[in-house]
Amino acid sequence: MSKSDSQSLSVRAIIAFYREFERVMRDGDISLAQYRTMLYLKGGAKRAGAIAAAGAVKKPTVSAMLNNLRDKGWITDEADPVDGRAIAVALTPAGLARIEALEKSLSDHLAEIVPEPDLSALRGALASAYIDLGASQDERLKDIEKQFLG
Repeated sequence: MSKSDSQSLSVRAIIAFYREFERVMRDGDISLAQYRTMLYLKGGAKRAGAIAAAGAVKKPTVSAMLNNLRDKGWITDEADPVDGRAIAVALTPAGLARIEALEKSLSDHLAEIVPEPDLSALRGALASAYIDLGASQDERLKDIEKQFLG
């Protein structure tokens, strides 16, 4: 297999897994966008503007999603840790539990569609890539915040 073929297939695989996860979540009580937002909040309380910038969406879209997550008891409002006059959104223990349950469900689904030993290799490669992405996340988010927040 050529390098070009391998690159194309790896990108297609990511999209295929995304579609699989989307399908699993379609009938559930949480969307991928909500999951991504809650995962972002695992790092600590964030203001709505930062959440919008990180998700590359407009504030009204984020506001509606945050209201839905509040109604479910998965997030709560608190004083911004940097500017106590502002409001930040924080993950609740129930929200953290929902993330963990969803991740287990998606991990179980992955095990159903990817056979061993490919599954172990895939999990290892994805975990390593996620750690690498996390290491550069702050820089990438700064660029996005500049674009969306000015």
